[in-house]
Amino acid sequence: MNKDKLRALISLLDDSDPDVYMSAGKELSKLSASNIPYLEDIWLESNSTVLQERLEMIIDEIHYNSILKELINWKNSPKQNLIDGAILINKSVNYHLSAVDTKIVISKIVDEIKPEIKEQKTYLDKIKILNHFLYFIHNFMVLSPKEETNWGGNISTVLAQKKGNYIVTSIIYAGIAQALRLPVTGIQLPNSILLSCESHLSDPESKKHTYFYINPIDNGAVLSGIQLEHVIKFKKLNNLPQYYKPSNNLNLIKLLIQNQIFCYGRQSNYKNVEILKGLLNVLLKKRTK
Repeated sequence: MNKDKLRALISLLDDSDPDVYMSAGKELSKLSASNIPYLEDIWLESNSTVLQERLEMIIDEIHYNSILKELINWKNSPKQNLIDGAILINKSVNYHLSAVDTKIVISKIVDEIKPEIKEQKTYLDKIKILNHFLYFIHNFMVLSPKEETNWGGNISTVLAQKKGNYIVTSIIYAGIAQALRLPVTGIQLPNSILLSCESHLSDPESKKHTYFYINPIDNGAVLSGIQLEHVIKFKKLNNLPQYYKPSNNLNLIKLLIQNQIFCYGRQSNYKNVEILKGLLNVLLKKRTK
């Protein structure tokens, strides 16, 4: 859409006739997210409160549709990069979150750790080094669930502050581990964030997989299968085989959204709650063949 047509449509947003401004708004809502900075400039230039309010709604809709499209592509991707997923969720309620800056911070940490784990033979030894860097060199901390903040689930701010809520901190941990080619992901244990890591097989011919487990909330403490069984019993859950098996990155991103819905609901930020519910519904839908 050329600038003249764009400005003409924007000017119609100030019209008193509902059919006129709604028709213009519908057309503008089809724009790509790359047009948002231009629309924001128009918003700043305008002296009309009515135009600003209607333009703000259109910007919100363009941004939401853009995130929704990206999230669907992420969901359907065979890789489902964990950090990319977390960035999309945070961008849904924060237009100006810089994905590039966030990825640069992650890459720097990965580059620090990579040469240190290169010579290690087992995943367990590599995890110990990862823990040392994250918790004792970078001093990452997990906030108490009772400690309310407006940024505890924002991945870029957590990376800057070196602390955040338990879910986004766990996602950062798993995302860095995966970037280091470590087979770390979540497990489907209700109301918990524990990660799994595949052990090296003593018999390469065997198809049996064994795992140890990581608690990113407790400085990456490692648990055996027996210790995980004790956790399950302590939580008074049925001891199901699925609790011991690795889950996928999609489930961690669902947990992040659910946690953010709770946090924004507690702050009475119902606009963000509705945005996140829309994203969650997309992730909950099964793919059609």
